Amino acid sequence: MDDVKIFEEYLNDDSGNEKGKVAILVGGMNSDNPKEFMDGAVSKYVGRTGHNQFVEIHLDNPWTRVLVRGINDIPFRPMTDQDSISK
Repeated sequence: MDDVKIFEEYLNDDSGNEKGKVAILVGGMNSDNPKEFMDGAVSKYVGRTGHNQFVEIHLDNPWTRVLVRGINDIPFRPMTDQDSISK
């Protein structure tokens, strides 16, 4: 899809084994119906692969989708007071 840009990053465990993938899709900027456009782009990208999809809650930004494959296999750790998005 010419009007879709993508960022992909693999998610690995501490041993470097791939456990999943995060993809951010952005597109449909010139579409009359960006939600429908991005629904189609996501469907084409994931096919029949299981995934979790995150969309901005109020759909103020219908042009961006965040997809995660393997979320149940990602090695989570406890959050600490030192954790911050600004690091």
